[in-house]
Amino acid sequence: MGVFSPTPYFDSLIDDFGIWQHTDGAVILREEGYALDDAARGLLLTLSFGRTNQSEVLWSYIIKSQTQTGLLGFARSDRHFIPAFASNDANGETIWAAGYALSKGFHKKEAAHLLTELIRCLDKMDYMRGYAYALLGAIYINDSIAKSCYVKLQVFFSGIDIDGDWPWPDSVLTYGSGILPYAFLRYALVCSDKKAEVFGRKLLIFLERCCTAGRQRGPIGNDGWLRKGSGVAATYSQQPIDTSYMAWAWLAAYQLSGDASDKGNGEAWMRWYEGDNVASARMYDPKSLSCFDGIDDIGVNYHSGAESNICFLLSKYMLGEGKTI
Repeated sequence: MGVFSPTPYFDSLIDDFGIWQHTDGAVILREEGYALDDAARGLLLTLSFGRTNQSEVLWSYIIKSQTQTGLLGFARSDRHFIPAFASNDANGETIWAAGYALSKGFHKKEAAHLLTELIRCLDKMDYMRGYAYALLGAIYINDSIAKSCYVKLQVFFSGIDIDGDWPWPDSVLTYGSGILPYAFLRYALVCSDKKAEVFGRKLLIFLERCCTAGRQRGPIGNDGWLRKGSGVAATYSQQPIDTSYMAWAWLAAYQLSGDASDKGNGEAWMRWYEGDNVASARMYDPKSLSCFDGIDDIGVNYHSGAESNICFLLSKYMLGEGKTI
């Protein structure tokens, strides 16, 4: 790995307990506390960067969130966990992070044990995005578990015409949709599954069309999303996580195809961060590398939370290194 730029803003979000969830762009909003999904995503980033001390903090947070009946989703600023189980997304992201940790030899025995516990509970998930995250972690475990997660994810698309105008299980495209084609394409890449590659590419092309038809390339806004048959996707509010997922998916497609146009699409999505967006504004501070939380109808949202920063930095890492994780 090449030497990555210093990340002072991201570093400021991590203390000796976990990673703070939200900021106003200058000050940590401590009343918002900590979140498991940020710790899991953050671990993917710090392991990629080879930052052991930060990885230890985030791993410790994940382990502390574990109870006999499941993972807890949030902790307060006083470092006490809120007694509410984590979302499907957070569980899936934890499987992804633990799988990646296993592949890096980081807390290998603990990671294997945590994965055993979490994989056992996969059938309790109700939402496909959680399975997509889980698949991204399962490919680091073994082919059998990866195949099982892949099959579970495919079930959501049963009866869907993948070549039709709306090859999507839900009638509304919302948050983080790009993680679906990314998961299928990563599985195809690691497990040499041509059918998964074809399926993932078709989903990616569909999402690309939805994000560009009648509008400047950009995430589908959460102020209305995109309903089946409704035409043009909502413009605002756009979020970095959606930009990053599309960039990752196109990079995975490029790794499979070697087609320069796939690489070009990934780079085009990264230009959203540089100002090729509806606000014509750079979405990060080049000195601190703090990433802003999105674009609203009144302009850039200069809040700068953990999710946005992690997704932005992971994107810079993956596109810079030319590899996906």
